[in-house]
Amino acid sequence: MNVQEKINKMENCRGKNHDLLEFRQWLTDAMPNHTALKKIQVAGTNGKGSTSIWLRDLLMKKGYKVGVFTSPHLIHHTERIRVNDTCITLADWERIYDQYEELFLLHKMTMFEMDLWMSMAYFIEQQVDYCIIEAGMGGRLDATTALDYKACLITNVGLDHTEYLGDTFEQIAYEKSGVFKPNVPALTTEDKPECQKVMELVADYMKTPLCFIDCQETDVLRWNGMTFHLNPPLYQAKNLSLALETLNVLGIWLEENEIQQVIDHFQWAGRYMVLRKDPLVLLDGAHNVHGITALIQSLKDFTGKIYFSVLKEKDAPHMIELLQSISKDITLVEISSARLYPLEELGYPIITVDELISRLLDTKEDSLLCGSLYYVGEVLEKWVVVTHEK
Repeated sequence: MNVQEKINKMENCRGKNHDLLEFRQWLTDAMPNHTALKKIQVAGTNGKGSTSIWLRDLLMKKGYKVGVFTSPHLIHHTERIRVNDTCITLADWERIYDQYEELFLLHKMTMFEMDLWMSMAYFIEQQVDYCIIEAGMGGRLDATTALDYKACLITNVGLDHTEYLGDTFEQIAYEKSGVFKPNVPALTTEDKPECQKVMELVADYMKTPLCFIDCQETDVLRWNGMTFHLNPPLYQAKNLSLALETLNVLGIWLEENEIQQVIDHFQWAGRYMVLRKDPLVLLDGAHNVHGITALIQSLKDFTGKIYFSVLKEKDAPHMIELLQSISKDITLVEISSARLYPLEELGYPIITVDELISRLLDTKEDSLLCGSLYYVGEVLEKWVVVTHEK
């Protein structure tokens, strides 16, 4: 098999992750040094990836070498494992996969478990100073929770993946709080009282020091006597505050000018990503009601066209209803995912991704693309190819 065939084989290994104690024991038997890595876990409904990148960029500003594990990827699987801002190479990915393939098959690991396992192996090899580990879904049963951490974060709690995590804020808050560990600081920007109550109860039971961070979504952030000016979107204010407070708790201090430099150069692919400025073509991977709400708050002056695509397990009608508050001109886009929502039920015109790209190249109106990270990734991949050819 070539490397792409190996990636395809891994991506077909879906299913339920193993018991966390069992997975941890496998990992410890194979690479006991994983416990020596300084790790920060990032859980939550939305903003996990952005918070992870804020942490990475702030740590890099202080000269640290940082390993980052995130999911899903937008274009290529190697995006899930990075050191600083560089993805693992295909050669390194294949070498590590080949080293552990027999063990992966023996234990029937899922793709996510294999990804996490390979990230640990790579970060140990690369001798990183810190690892940022983004949880997959939930927290209590997530494979990332099998590891040791210096701090555990929850960005927020929204009604997403309700078929697995529960259909109330309290139930989902309980699942997210499953990342709490004895004597390991936990931090969150979640502000709903019912969620905070659940977190407090879990933290008390687990003997976890818990910190609630109060932050408004605004373009001016005031933190520890310092003032920072943020670029859109406004929802990044909370993610940045969470990252800053986490490093503060860990004893890592940045000067005001260092933080502002990180803010001025911050970008995270597929999140409020500007493909073109005039006319505006904006991609945002907001993929649930909570995410769409946060996006809209940063787009109060938007009057252009919306191109929307969404996966079948999402609350698509509610997401569309929210988007209608900023534009009635909505077109649905059919993507290649087998998990695509039955778009014909939503009552709007439907086009293909290729048709969308043609429209974006010719349009004189501003355009917003949102609803799914998989959708954003597919568009981004084709956009890069088409614009490169031109």
